[in-house]
Amino acid sequence: MAISSSNAALSGSKKRKRIAADEAARKPKSKPKDLPVITKAVILRPAPKSKKPVEPTSDEDEEEDEDEDMESASEENEDDEDEDDLASRQAEMLRLEEDIVSAKTATARTKGLNSLLEQLEDESEEIAIMTAVGLCRTFCRLMSRGQLVRHKEHSPEQLKMVKEAKEAYINYLNSLGGMLEGGEGTSLKLAMRVLKEESIHMKPSEDYYFPFLTYGVVIKHLLLSDSPDLVTVFGTEYIYEFSDLRLEFFKAIPTVSKEVPLSNTRYSENLFNILYNLKDLPSISEELTDLNLYISAPTKKKHPLFQIAAHQRYFQETWLALLSRPLPSKQRDILTILPKRIIPYFPNPRLLMDYLTDTYNTGGVIALLALQGLFNLMMSHNLDYPNFFPKLYALLDRDLMHVKYRSRFFRLLELFLNSSHLPAVLVASFIKRMARLCLAAPPSAIVTVIPFTYNLMRLHPTCTFMLHRVLGKEVDSKSLLTGGYADPFNEDEVDPLKTGALESSLWELETLQSHYHPNVATLAKILSEQFTKQQYSLEDFLDHSYTSMLEAEMTKKITRDPVVEYIVPKKILSEEEKKDDDAILAPAQNMLLDLWNFE
Repeated sequence: MAISSSNAALSGSKKRKRIAADEAARKPKSKPKDLPVITKAVILRPAPKSKKPVEPTSDEDEEEDEDEDMESASEENEDDEDEDDLASRQAEMLRLEEDIVSAKTATARTKGLNSLLEQLEDESEEIAIMTAVGLCRTFCRLMSRGQLVRHKEHSPEQLKMVKEAKEAYINYLNSLGGMLEGGEGTSLKLAMRVLKEESIHMKPSEDYYFPFLTYGVVIKHLLLSDSPDLVTVFGTEYIYEFSDLRLEFFKAIPTVSKEVPLSNTRYSENLFNILYNLKDLPSISEELTDLNLYISAPTKKKHPLFQIAAHQRYFQETWLALLSRPLPSKQRDILTILPKRIIPYFPNPRLLMDYLTDTYNTGGVIALLALQGLFNLMMSHNLDYPNFFPKLYALLDRDLMHVKYRSRFFRLLELFLNSSHLPAVLVASFIKRMARLCLAAPPSAIVTVIPFTYNLMRLHPTCTFMLHRVLGKEVDSKSLLTGGYADPFNEDEVDPLKTGALESSLWELETLQSHYHPNVATLAKILSEQFTKQQYSLEDFLDHSYTSMLEAEMTKKITRDPVVEYIVPKKILSEEEKKDDDAILAPAQNMLLDLWNFE
């Protein structure tokens, strides 16, 4: 029975082997990737779908195919070698991490840390990032074990280990800073990770501790980065998200800015981008009760983190540090957000006076926006600035009527002059200056000045004397015909209180009643009629241009057909006129008249 059963088993095993061999024979034989076999046989390519005869390959084609196969094989070998090298380095790094953490002497730990720090300078980006991650793990483990903090019970050898480990930690932070400047995104996450671990395990007491020096290193190198995207990520994921990181960011900027030269525009632009997109700052103390914090909250209720005055003070210092740096390309953006997003959060807005005064000297729309900031300080914070209206008056020049920001200027000018407490002499100077500029202005600008003048006269009735000026007894009609009229308005005077405009007349606006554009002429006549309308909405007249006025004419509905001739002439001259001209013109000139015949 034993023999028969063994024979049966042998026959069954032979049968299974034969079946397996048949299956293996049917399967295509595959070559291993790491050991490619290149033969000199002719490589047969699949025939095309068309029924064209397959041309035999030449010896040159065979050599080219062999070269391609050799190149692909060598590339695969190089990739496999790189993967093997990366895996071996990773294994070596994990071994070094364990040796560093478990080291008993300062020499052994320092040797391992220096070995990893040297790998951060590797030319391979993958190895550098892998090493940075490994060092992050290592220092976090050392922090959690208290091996980066000195204690009284430490022996001299342990104190030496702590000292040298902290020096290596500082070198690691500086290396991360270099990676931040290069725009490496992983370095930002690693830096913020060690920052959080440091706040937990390296605080000197049980109270709140924020690693301010470490955070300052991160901020400095990040703002020097040549990657705007990385700066945006820092603002979006950290500064705008966590209140403690935002407050400490404000505290660090004045110190960091002193370390960066004023000529470094990259730092200034990165700082501006973070502050420009910063919104929803706390304005009342109740908004500080439920804060989103990156690290644990302080136990003291009077901590600056819970004081609205501290947030605003550091916010002010941050903006002043930025405004003290040359940033000409961002001046317009800064002045645009100044009234609503900067001034309300300044404890002392008067500190912006010097900046706004210097910015006004730039001219153009920048000067106008600077005056808007000054006006906001005058109205909201009782700031006295006596040169405001002379500077505003100086912006009314001939070029203003042709620039793109004309609409913005008149919007702000309406805001600046919209007070019945202003002297009539001052308002009259602005009215007269605008009327004089209308003599050489495009129609789109004139249709803005006329209703604006109407509104100012409704607000200051004293200025209506300029519309119907009565000449004195010493001036008679004979002297006007012979010597003309001397306008008392002095257009060269820079002080609007001394121009003599109130003694003048608005003859310029009466001239506009004969303007070539019918809409302008019709609109100018409202100043010759009774003032029955309270005021005009200036927004209805601000955004006109030649294009909009032409489009209005083209789309206007015609209620009455225009008068034209019934018979369309086919000649320029009639027969009688042609005969008279033929007698005068030379034969060469008559040819032109003959050609100009459309019959």
